[in-house]
Amino acid sequence: MSTEPSLRAMGDAVWGRRLARLPERGVLLVCTDLHGNVPDYERMKALYFQEKALGNDPVLAFCGDLVHGPDPGTRASWPRYLGTPYDDRSAELILDMERFTRVERVFTLLGNHEHAHVGGPPVPKFYPDEAAVLEASLGAETERVVEFIRSFPLLAVAPNGLVLTHAAPRATEPRAEDFERLRYDGYRTVPLLRMADVDTLGALLWARMATEGQARRLLRAIFGEDFTEGFVTFGHDVVHEGYDRFSASQICVSTSFGLDDERKTYLRVDLSQRYANANVLREGVELLPLYP
Repeated sequence: MSTEPSLRAMGDAVWGRRLARLPERGVLLVCTDLHGNVPDYERMKALYFQEKALGNDPVLAFCGDLVHGPDPGTRASWPRYLGTPYDDRSAELILDMERFTRVERVFTLLGNHEHAHVGGPPVPKFYPDEAAVLEASLGAETERVVEFIRSFPLLAVAPNGLVLTHAAPRATEPRAEDFERLRYDGYRTVPLLRMADVDTLGALLWARMATEGQARRLLRAIFGEDFTEGFVTFGHDVVHEGYDRFSASQICVSTSFGLDDERKTYLRVDLSQRYANANVLREGVELLPLYP
């Protein structure tokens, strides 16, 4: 089956680009870091269909790291830092996502774990080479899934001033169009501890922190020097409280991995509304529990 952008619901405004362009109207649901958690993935899909039934023109966005979860042996002695126990079903999840994107307004960014399949360094969180483990489980589907991953954007931008990244916005290219020149390959031998500092792509996949100045530089690069309203949303790090406003221009949201179910949080924003900064986001309105 083809992975051509034209065969996916959001088309070439999203797929096959480094910087995805989101619509100016509708409701955007943002989920971070599933790491193979199918129940949390299905919950986000259910929320999307609820919004669709209400006529809210939803877009469902995942901020990367859909795949690579704990090995089965972990379940017997589940550590508290991993939150609510679950079984890693990464192959099932990525195959369903590939189908889902063809018929609904849903997409995902590239995460550092997906990058390991398309030119990034191996990630050894639960296995010495997690990409190799997942690809072995995918079997004959591997080539198609890897090409699907290769089409993931690095970041997404909405006209209302919202930017989505996988990791903290520590670096930027000079202008929005410059992101399209970035390549995913060529990082296989870069040490993991250097990735956050090696270049823009490395930072947006690996950085855990960014200053207010760094976040605003990214926003100005995308929206121009006259940028006044907006913020960056990302995941990658685990915030056990569900979210953390690192500064006025950035918020880290934790929807799944590493959290207990009662603290898992997703973001719901109106794409037609401007948000001055991350500080205006409200619990119970834009910041919502995955499991009420």
